[in-house]
Amino acid sequence: MASSHSDTLDLLRDRIARMTVGPASSIPQRLSTGIAEIDARLGGGLEKGTVHEFFGAGSDRQVSAKPARFVAAVLARTTGAVIWIGEETLDLCVAGVEQAGLNPGRLICVTATQASFVDLCEAVLREPGVGAVVVDSHTAPDLSTTRRLQRAAHERGATGFLLYRSAFLAGCPSHCLSATRWKIGPSTSFSLRDNPVGGAYAAEERWSIEMLSHHHGGAAGWVIDPACYETHPFSVLPEERSQHVRDDRARRSWWRSALRA
Repeated sequence: MASSHSDTLDLLRDRIARMTVGPASSIPQRLSTGIAEIDARLGGGLEKGTVHEFFGAGSDRQVSAKPARFVAAVLARTTGAVIWIGEETLDLCVAGVEQAGLNPGRLICVTATQASFVDLCEAVLREPGVGAVVVDSHTAPDLSTTRRLQRAAHERGATGFLLYRSAFLAGCPSHCLSATRWKIGPSTSFSLRDNPVGGAYAAEERWSIEMLSHHHGGAAGWVIDPACYETHPFSVLPEERSQHVRDDRARRSWWRSALRA
């Protein structure tokens, strides 16, 4: 446990320095989402060196398991250290991170007090060797905070993922300082899957992914099938398939934070 903001940065620098970083040549300028249709809409994927905002929806709004897993799947395709910073507490599902393909050896989990949270996120985005920073917050962002994080990400080329576990979308300003803003939650439709050993059918929930805004303009939405958790990319499915109800078998195995500022 770090006793100060400075101590936390020193510990992070030491951890990052001990991580193996691949060669810097031929690094793509965009991050694939693993979904061809979304990547095509974004011109190749999420833009690096900027920040992207993610919100949960429906029953997943507060837990944000689906946005968190989506972000982890994107980060699985990156290089460099991934710093996941929680405000006050951090509940991260180990199974979801691993099934998304993100190597836990690249992940450093940190918590910060509300007073130091934004300052720490901004400082870490500027640290050499950091590939991405997930800002896992329980509070609504303001334009000043988004502007600060955007500037820090652009300065070093790290990518920021702003994950908000709250329900304030209706009160958000219409414009967006981040490169993209997303809402991810359960879809109202389900896909019916056959049991290969002759047992009962199983209905699998789909996800709804909405791109609420993009700094080049436009919005879009997709429905995906995340049933094969260990195999990416996700499959994009048409809306017109049959709808079914399934039991909620969600697992909640939490990974507590490693550091605290």
